[in-house]
Amino acid sequence: MGMMLPPLPPMLIRRFFYPLYRSLKRDNIVSILDELDRNQWLPRADVEEIQRGKLRKLLEQAAVHVPYYRDLFRERGIEIEALGSPADLQAIPFLTKKLIRENKERLVTEDPGRRGLASNTGGSTGDTLFFYCDRAAAPVRRANTMRQLRNLGVEIGDRQLKLWGFSFDKSLKQRIVEGTKYFFNNLRCISSFSMSDRVMMEYADLERSFKPHMILAYPSALAAFSEFCKRKSLKLHRPKTIVSSGEKLYPHQRELIEEVFGAPVYDRYGSREFADIACECPEREGLHLMNDLYVVEVIHESGRIAEEGETGEIVITDLSNYYMPFIRYRTGDLAVPSGKQCSCGRSLPMLERIEGRAFDTIRTPDGKSMGGFFWTYLSRAVPGIRSFQVEQNEINGVIFRIVPGPDWKNEYTKVLEEKVRENCGENFGADFRLVDEIPLTPSGKSKFIISHLE
Repeated sequence: MGMMLPPLPPMLIRRFFYPLYRSLKRDNIVSILDELDRNQWLPRADVEEIQRGKLRKLLEQAAVHVPYYRDLFRERGIEIEALGSPADLQAIPFLTKKLIRENKERLVTEDPGRRGLASNTGGSTGDTLFFYCDRAAAPVRRANTMRQLRNLGVEIGDRQLKLWGFSFDKSLKQRIVEGTKYFFNNLRCISSFSMSDRVMMEYADLERSFKPHMILAYPSALAAFSEFCKRKSLKLHRPKTIVSSGEKLYPHQRELIEEVFGAPVYDRYGSREFADIACECPEREGLHLMNDLYVVEVIHESGRIAEEGETGEIVITDLSNYYMPFIRYRTGDLAVPSGKQCSCGRSLPMLERIEGRAFDTIRTPDGKSMGGFFWTYLSRAVPGIRSFQVEQNEINGVIFRIVPGPDWKNEYTKVLEEKVRENCGENFGADFRLVDEIPLTPSGKSKFIISHLE
């Protein structure tokens, strides 16, 4: 991994380098952070009023300056004045990836005072979507991330280790620029693309020497690293905080990571289109929704708003992106809303949990939907499964790939076959295949479930 400079004292970054950097950038991120910090402790009615005000302004701007929404509102007879609350948004049709691809230029504002930043996401499917973020929203998104980390005890300048889908095949100039940025932010990055035993041993050495205050990682990658360290009986530095993001966090992953690192794991939900949307607080009673920055709807498969305890698709309206408004955007992610008030005292509403992607579900001929929890349970029903992947190409069965560990025995497939029949039906089959490794997605994630069904 090469020689790395020692980390800077966090106080030096907080008091000198970071204020200097912000003054050079000439943004107001510090005041935005202060405002967002205050918002989460306001009475819920006050937060809802902030949300309504931002929503009204966004819709007014879209109706005037964005050709797609200008035409849509006129054709549908939608009066902005009649949309007094987020609940009224249901009069507006969903925005989908397909619609964005077909109307990309018409979704961009004609307001000459707005500037955009090009971005893209492939998601878990590798189906790339190109879009624009509002340049003016960049400090807001950064401040929102800082708010969430501050809630978990992470301050500016604290040492952070990030295990993510990084590609290091970059030019010398890019490496110098990024390396400088990481150094002055006390950030070290390691790639989920390289997870061989030799590389993971280097990662363990780095973790012990760098002594991160926080680790941010894909849960699948950090679970694989944790399994390696446990198998090799490696001792690691104990961070204060571990944040899981970018994928669904399964209970068995949280349990393993916390066992190996001796630190709490907090789940965070976000996307490339919107950055960070929801995050657990130290109480871990659910994920707080950042309602002062987004309108988050959870839509039941029947089309209505999902009730507490029901699973539905996450639909998001970004209240900060005026350059290319995302209004009622279907994310393809599933979640369960919560009606509880968190004991932490924050007024932000919560999701009970993230269920994963809509296509992270295996369907059976008799209409059952078998999500990640079942297949995770199945992988733990016998010893010796180091990692696994379930792929469905047809309705009557799946391919179940297994990376075997030293305790694996081939006769275990009969046990697994019986459990699949018991839970998925007699006419549902599983083709168990032993493989050396599970291939990663283009973004460096390890997908447990892949469905190719419509």
